[in-house]
Order: sequence, then C-alpha cells, then structure tokens
Amino acid sequence: MKKVTEFKGRLFEGPIWVKDTLYFVDILNGEIHSLKENEHKVVKFDTYVSSIQPREKGGLIATAGKGFYVVEGNSVSLLYEVKDWDSRTRFNDGKCDPVGRYWVGTMDLEEREPIGGLFVLDKNLNFRKVLDNVTISNGLAWSLDNKKFYYIDSPTKKVFVFDYDAGKGEISNRKTLIDLSSYPGVPDGMTIDSEGMLWVALYGGGRVLRLTEGRILQEIKVPASHVTSVTFGDSDLKTLYITTANDEENGGYIYAERVDVKGVETYFCEF
Repeated sequence: MKKVTEFKGRLFEGPIWVKDTLYFVDILNGEIHSLKENEHKVVKFDTYVSSIQPREKGGLIATAGKGFYVVEGNSVSLLYEVKDWDSRTRFNDGKCDPVGRYWVGTMDLEEREPIGGLFVLDKNLNFRKVLDNVTISNGLAWSLDNKKFYYIDSPTKKVFVFDYDAGKGEISNRKTLIDLSSYPGVPDGMTIDSEGMLWVALYGGGRVLRLTEGRILQEIKVPASHVTSVTFGDSDLKTLYITTANDEENGGYIYAERVDVKGVETYFCEF
C-alpha cells in the first residue's frame, strides 16, 4: 500500500474518481481537493464540506454548511439552502443515486444522540427526509440492479440494506446486511464493486472490508487506524483509494492499493 501524496489533512473523506482525477474533501478544514497526476488543487470553503459528487453539466456538487453548492474550478455558487436547519447537526456522507438525485445524511455534532437523518435533494430541488433517528449517517451505495440501497449509521456497527425504488427515490423494508460488531472501530464510508460486493472503511479499525450479506470476503489492512472512506479509480478502476483522518503519525493521508476486482463509476448529479 502506498501514499498517494505526502500532503497531510485533518479529516479526509468522500473520495470519488471522475475521468482522470481523484477528488476528496477535508471536512474539518472545509476543503475540496483534486489530484490529477502530479497536480494538486484545493478549493476552500469557510465551513464544513462533507461530500462531493460530479455534475452532469460540469464541475461538482458539494454539501457544505447548510446547503448544496455548485463548484466549477475555483467558482462556488449556492444551489440550494436547507430551511429549518438543526444546529446540533452537520452534513456528513452523501452521494448521487442512479437517477441523479443527491442523498446526504446528517450527524449529531457530539456523536451521541440519534438526532440526524438521511435526506434527498430531488432534481426539482425538493429536499425531503427519508430516514430519521440517525446518529452518524455514513456510507451509501446502490446495488448494480438498482433495486437495493445500502446504508451505514456508524454507531450501530451494521450495514443495512433497503428496498430501493429508483423511480420514486424511496427506500423501505430495512434489514441488517451484516453486523460488524466483532471488528474494532465502526463502519464509515463505503463503495461497491463490479461484482456487487461492498467495500467498507472501518474508522478506528485500521482496515477496509470487502463483504456481502453476512460474510467477509477480503480484508485490507491500512497503516492508519481511522480509515474514513474508499473509492475505485484509475483507468481500469482497479485501484482502491482510501482516505484517513489525522489523529496519528500515519493518519491524514490518502492511500492506494491495487485490487483484483474492478469498481464502478460514480453516478453524476443532474442539477
């Protein structure tokens, strides 16, 4: 496993690979980073930036502060601001679904109470809650056939699976896909590969797990204990990019590991 860059951040999260570029955020520093070959660029916000996704019209959509922003180069403009914001929470992990809606969760700033939720911003900019009683909303993924939705609320130490209605943008019938209580740390960010298996970062566990219903298929150890998220990248989508938090000597870096299975491309937002 190798470091992608010697640049050290505070809380790297939300990595995505778009065309030939790796993007990720530093939540606590309010930064969006991009790495293309040896070129490293940073876009700075004055608040938390929790997630980013590519935009069909170009650039990125970012969840930051109380809203969604369009990011094109160094230009940042507000797309949608959430009304009636709960000041005890902040945005956390978010992704666009196969139809182009933006799904994003919130978390208790003190990481103790289930006062967060999971929300969806539809293409007509209708913002709605789809799940409540969440403490730390984290990893999201959709099955390859677009019939299932996978989700993590970190303190539960479980990966949940829902039935997913792509047409309506709704989820139902929650079940536990796998309980990870026997592992150190808690599940954090997540992605899916071309065989339909999930890759889950263990925050405090120093590893990434490849898994399916009730089974661990592969385990990759990471030099840092606080592993935050994962994505597939490079031209063949066979490099696993791993983000970490800066709470130890080897934390706060991006790591890369070549794997035998191919990932899937990131969905684009249609705003």
